Amino acid sequence: MSTATNDDVMIRLEGLTKRYPGQQSNAVDALDLDIRRGEVVVLVGPSGCGKTTTMKMINRIIEPTDGRILLDGEDVTGTDADQLRRRIGYVIQQIGLFPHMTIGENIATVPKLLGWDKPRIAARVDELLTMVGMAPEEYRGRYPKQLSGGQQQRIGVARALGADPAVLLMDEPFGAIDPITRDRLQNELLRLQNEVRKTIVFVTHDIDEAIKLGDRIAILQEGSRIAQYDTPEQILTAPANDFVSDFIGRGASLKRLNLTHVADIELRDWPTVSASTDADTALAQLRSVPESALLVLDAGGRPVRWVGADDLHRAAGRPLDQVGLATNPAVEPRATLSDALNELITARFSVTIVVDDDGEFLGVVDIDQITDAIRDMRASAVSQARAGLQEQT
Repeated sequence: MSTATNDDVMIRLEGLTKRYPGQQSNAVDALDLDIRRGEVVVLVGPSGCGKTTTMKMINRIIEPTDGRILLDGEDVTGTDADQLRRRIGYVIQQIGLFPHMTIGENIATVPKLLGWDKPRIAARVDELLTMVGMAPEEYRGRYPKQLSGGQQQRIGVARALGADPAVLLMDEPFGAIDPITRDRLQNELLRLQNEVRKTIVFVTHDIDEAIKLGDRIAILQEGSRIAQYDTPEQILTAPANDFVSDFIGRGASLKRLNLTHVADIELRDWPTVSASTDADTALAQLRSVPESALLVLDAGGRPVRWVGADDLHRAAGRPLDQVGLATNPAVEPRATLSDALNELITARFSVTIVVDDDGEFLGVVDIDQITDAIRDMRASAVSQARAGLQEQT
């Protein structure tokens, strides 16, 4: 699948093959694949299709039986494997942090092997902790057992980025995390990728995760044979064959919500009030708007409570951030419309709150906006299909 120019390609696999002793068929069978610079390519497929084996051959944790691996134009099939791995970040589901090392020491592992000096290593550790949203002064001296599973996975990503590699391999990194934390880590990865623009090869068995994270998706059959290698949009709107259609499953329209981000739509306004506002003033404001509640913001503009008329009548001089109902979890602009829909289903007043990186209120998403997005995507898919038929005729 050599569809990109040489300058665009960061990883090229040519006839990559793996046969284990005693097996009659290849685990990976003459795979050709170009992975473009700065893109997230997701390898997805049923269990036993060879996706993890393919990934592990890229950094030669598993040695190929045949074929070539080119990294930024260099044939690394026969180079020193340890040196190769120091050029490639690697994140696994089990995280693999060293329990006897502090968080700072874990992140510093590869830079130390590369001979970086102490001030440079210390600066890089703090930079990466900040990048993954963990205060360096609070976390660099802790040990892995003192962190939650989600925090440990963030540190796993930070460690993989330690020496600023051009390539990052991620083998089902969020598979063992609970669904809520998993969504947050996926969004965090998208945020990081927007900043660092690494070439990422990501293995998963979850097509929804692949659609959300991938710039391109390779759907693999047995032996890592490619059923389709394309953008998420094309895979959803024009599956190459029955295998791809069956793997995607039902609900393609809902899956398309993973292709659109909250930042791609215009947010709806919602009436807000400062927590320091007195109840009578807030009640007068509420009577002037069609909504049945106000969103209370703290001094930093962060949403904290919903207050309706009954709450304001019972406020009895209390600050508004002590009455009403707590807000549901908010989403950030980088979240997908699928994320927004998940929050909306259980949200107060049938809207999802949207905040910026500092938690400051930006607006809300409602069900009409999501319905409109699905309608637009359907219309676009029909238009593309018609255009394809016209080209064929």
